[in-house]
Amino acid sequence: MLQLPLEKNGQPPKKLSLSLNKASRFIVELWWKTEHDLDAHALLATNSGQGAKVDAFEKVLSTYNCKRPGSQSGVLAVNANKSFNTPDGALHHSGDSLDGRTADIDEVITIDGGKIGPEVNEIPIFVTIHPRSQPMTFREIPDAGIRIKDDAGKVLGEFQLTAEFGPFNAVQMGSLIIGANGWEYAAVGNGFTGDFNTVLGYFS
Repeated sequence: MLQLPLEKNGQPPKKLSLSLNKASRFIVELWWKTEHDLDAHALLATNSGQGAKVDAFEKVLSTYNCKRPGSQSGVLAVNANKSFNTPDGALHHSGDSLDGRTADIDEVITIDGGKIGPEVNEIPIFVTIHPRSQPMTFREIPDAGIRIKDDAGKVLGEFQLTAEFGPFNAVQMGSLIIGANGWEYAAVGNGFTGDFNTVLGYFS
């Protein structure tokens, strides 16, 4: 069966010029205000002109990729404080929040440019809804949003997921792109209908 990603209509991705320091740090913040379960993810990808692709689970920052007792899948170790990171330390996740009622910001991804390998030149960032009983869309989850900031606290991009991506249950927020002149942030805004593996398949 053939499947295509459902893209949100709008302007082409806008690229923002950022720090020329490749060791820059970025912070992704995800929040929502209900008992439902949202998840933030990021990939250490390579884009050779045919789109960003990831070739190993060690480069997939996702709660679905964490080691769990009795499971044969998952490569990321969970730390004592429930956070987890890619083996190189370039991507760090604050830990899986199972609902959005415990904090103002529910999940945080920290991106450390100084630890990124030379083969990585794009970091796609996306958010999915984990279905507990039946599939849901962002329309059913009030006050859901995601933003990315640089290490000075400047907001580079933000989406109000409930309002802007109501029909979907997964969204690629955008990508951090590194080139010869440093970092750029491209606000993509691609909506998907599917689960985490639907999105992962788009990048692998």
